[in-house]
Amino acid sequence: MPEVAVVGAGPFGLSVAATLGGDARVFGAPLQTWRTLMPPDMLLRSAWEETSLHGPGGRGTIDDWARAEHERKREPLPLEAFLRYGDWFRSMFVGGHDPDDVARVEDNGRRLRVTTAGGATRDVDAVVVAVGVTPFPHAPRVLADALGDNVGFAIEERDPARHAGRSVLVVGAGQAGLETAGLVAESGGEVEVVTRSAVRWFADREPHHPRGALQQHLYRAAYPAIGYGPPPLNRLVLHPDLFAALPRDARERLTHRLLRPGGSPWVRSQVEGRVQLTPGVVPSTIDRRDGRLRVGLSDGSEREVDHVLLATGYRFDLDRLPFLDERLRAGIRVDRGWPVLDRTFASSDRRVFFAGYAAEGRFGPISRFVLGCAFTARRIAGALT
Repeated sequence: MPEVAVVGAGPFGLSVAATLGGDARVFGAPLQTWRTLMPPDMLLRSAWEETSLHGPGGRGTIDDWARAEHERKREPLPLEAFLRYGDWFRSMFVGGHDPDDVARVEDNGRRLRVTTAGGATRDVDAVVVAVGVTPFPHAPRVLADALGDNVGFAIEERDPARHAGRSVLVVGAGQAGLETAGLVAESGGEVEVVTRSAVRWFADREPHHPRGALQQHLYRAAYPAIGYGPPPLNRLVLHPDLFAALPRDARERLTHRLLRPGGSPWVRSQVEGRVQLTPGVVPSTIDRRDGRLRVGLSDGSEREVDHVLLATGYRFDLDRLPFLDERLRAGIRVDRGWPVLDRTFASSDRRVFFAGYAAEGRFGPISRFVLGCAFTARRIAGALT
């Protein structure tokens, strides 16, 4: 059994480490993104049965946790319950865990040396990178140079209350943008959301809603998994190998269609009537003047605000993983920005695997959601054992 370091202790990292067992060790604060960057009262959009991590032999499901801890099934699932489930899973199935972040991974000749922020080192045979989307927020070119001070990413907004009495422009109307806008408005800020397309609200048709037997059957036929659409394209999500067999252009178009930005039903009540929504425009210029921001929009209008928050999606960029030393990064092939992976999630450097969001370029949207943990963990474990 090779020694393996798993970088990232989110759902994918924990699932891979648990499935590998043995000498696998996971690094990083457990479920850090979920704990620190998500609203504490957030409700998960995924269905109960789509929210399971994956342990050895398929153990450690959310149903296993509910039985062991006498928890009741709740839909939609509150974030605090998911965090308790994740902590239980880690304590039961992840034998080796170091809460320190990884500062460096380098080739020391025959093996890979992992150095943590605390200075500890460990030599391993393989590294699984499972860092999620957090390192990869995307800024449109016109705004990229303005990042800093009062221009930042919505995903990094940890204190909406600091905007009380101030004006905030949110760019992008996906879940993160709308949710952040609602929280800032709730805290007393004056908020406007600008977005290239119309603001979409996902239909309130979650699987836990009461239905007759026939209606439930038809619903599940149309929506085998929550968060992807429309039918029947959404069925491709559940077949990542089939998705990977499609031509690159087709995969990109399908991913864009299956993951269209929008807001969940419970976010809508926080936004409508509190936040100004302006569709059909994007920022075209931005200037700092006297401590404020003057933002020109594509329709010729202008906004003067105190803060700009970007919720304009994510783009994988290997150079945003500086803990991988330059020699390692140079040996990892990329195609249109994504790491080139084989069917086992291995990169062109066969010692470095990518799990979670980084695998979306090959396996599609399932790589962004907890639903993809089982497929990913089984495939990587099969390669490494």
